[in-house]
Amino acid sequence: MMIPICFVLTWIFLLTLVSTLYSACNDTAARAKKMHQIPCSNCQYFTNDYRLKCTIQPMIANTEQAIGCRDYCQVK
Repeated sequence: MMIPICFVLTWIFLLTLVSTLYSACNDTAARAKKMHQIPCSNCQYFTNDYRLKCTIQPMIANTEQAIGCRDYCQVK
């Protein structure tokens, strides 16, 4: 009687584990896609200095708020 219960519990655990891993991978991929939309590293106002990342918008530089920045000017 104990063997079928353990068998079912094991499969439930494995399916939950796989589902959680799949969900984590999808969330990570979505986050990476969002982070690659940040244009700061290609902007002429980006200084690449941790003290002042951007001379025009220092508070939003390298954050999701910088997506669609109206001051963005591509490096030539």
